[in-house]
Amino acid sequence: ATTVQPLSSPKKCFGHVTIIRALRLIVAGAAGAQVAFATIGIARGFAKSENKREKPQSIARTTVNEKEFHPAVRTVLEMYGGKGVPIRQSCMRKDVVFEDPAAKVVGEPEVREAFRALCVMKPKTLAFEIVEERETSDSTIFEIDLWQRYNLGSYLPFEVYSRLSVEASRSDSAICRIEERWQNGSLLHVPPFGVVRRINGIASYNLTSIIIA
Repeated sequence: ATTVQPLSSPKKCFGHVTIIRALRLIVAGAAGAQVAFATIGIARGFAKSENKREKPQSIARTTVNEKEFHPAVRTVLEMYGGKGVPIRQSCMRKDVVFEDPAAKVVGEPEVREAFRALCVMKPKTLAFEIVEERETSDSTIFEIDLWQRYNLGSYLPFEVYSRLSVEASRSDSAICRIEERWQNGSLLHVPPFGVVRRINGIASYNLTSIIIA
């Protein structure tokens, strides 16, 4: 004889539908919060201007001399000059970190991909100035003012002033960390902005490696 399985009760089906709807709302809310906090962080990065410096007109430096600058400084200026991360061995640590108001990328592969993607915007260094150099027990930290020009498409050039904080190992000059502060405004470190930047970094790493050939 054929056994007829009883149908699920309406109450049980309703419970499943409610759970699915609740999960969808949670995911949608999390995505919305991610976008909102990311937008706030990026907007603040561009809007904060009390520490902004105007581009020097008389002695603007745009190139580096191999004997004149620390290897980490030369590497960073090459990266921002549209050359990507150099292939030179040990120019950065395997666990290097790059962070700006939009994203945080961790590890050499992610940093290489971030600056490979930057090349699409045809970056050009207009001027730079090393404003501070200090040492700790195991690293050297450089504060660099950087004036850049980027391009969105062929007809939308724009300029950005940033303060870079570059930390390099004293033992081998490899870069450990780069922090870029647009308009020289400090990054938002209160929760959840650090997590939001990290999520953006992971997403951009995976997307640009697919979209940008």
